[in-house]
Amino acid sequence: HKKGKIALIPSLEASTMIENEVDRIDILYGLGIKMMGLVYSESNAIGSGLKEENDSGLTYFGREVVERMNKIGMAIDVSHSGEVTAMDAIKISQKPIFITHTGAKTLWNAKRLRSEEVLKACAEKGGVIGIEAAPHTTLTKKHPHHNIESYMEHFEYIVNLVGIDHVAFGPDTLYGDHVALHHAYTKQLSTKEDSIPHEEVPYVKGLENPTEASWNIIRWLVKHEYSDEDIQKVVGENILRVLKEVWYK
Repeated sequence: HKKGKIALIPSLEASTMIENEVDRIDILYGLGIKMMGLVYSESNAIGSGLKEENDSGLTYFGREVVERMNKIGMAIDVSHSGEVTAMDAIKISQKPIFITHTGAKTLWNAKRLRSEEVLKACAEKGGVIGIEAAPHTTLTKKHPHHNIESYMEHFEYIVNLVGIDHVAFGPDTLYGDHVALHHAYTKQLSTKEDSIPHEEVPYVKGLENPTEASWNIIRWLVKHEYSDEDIQKVVGENILRVLKEVWYK
């Protein structure tokens, strides 16, 4: 940033590839992976994913994984972990935890989103919660048509719940037809939850792709009279603060 360049931080959404070999975390770290999710939708040797009906929490091996990631300075993400597994990881970790892309389950009762209990626990540990914008995730009863307004309703709800120092943006958008991707890979991406009736949209208006998302979120914050200080926090400073604590202390 100081040199006017864009930096990319390699990360993984799940740690399935380590199988039952905790030392593989060190290998991934050596290859440049500085953040990793514990579980994706399907369970692995570490814990339960969002797709599972039953969540038994972190396994003994999962606890070893959290301890190793803390030790070497790899950030932990529990966005796709089951509720109990996520809570276990937050409690056991000696460092703050990330939930890089999610929303408030209270506003839209979907498995993909997080309960107040998990959101509060993450913040109390010093972690950061990124707001999710992949199509048909952060809907609300007030804004059932997924757009930037429903997305920002989740943002404001979580800010009011845990404080602005613990919230950021993790739009999870991509270039191209995001909805078609979901249809094509429904078996892999689905959380197998009971369907909540909602209107399907071709894209999330105002958050069509990473470029639109990045600028339109800032425009929305300015329009709604957020201070420069608070905008700086939620668009980067909160994340940088936690990464420094995880990576360097």
